[in-house]
Amino acid sequence: MLTIGEAIKKARIDKGLSRSELSFEARIPIQTIYQWETDRAYPSIINLILVADVLGVTLDELVGRTVKADERN
Repeated sequence: MLTIGEAIKKARIDKGLSRSELSFEARIPIQTIYQWETDRAYPSIINLILVADVLGVTLDELVGRTVKADERN
């Protein structure tokens, strides 16, 4: 399973964005994105939502959640 940082980096690369482009589109400092992608810091839920929206992925994809709600019962 990927870390959150690895998942952000993979989704960013898959979308064809540089860190600078993600930084601009999500309005998050590039240094912060670098820290997340290298697992030196972790994004808040608000920032995860911003990044997920820019990258066109779900929060589940970024946090590695694979269990569906109907499978928990």
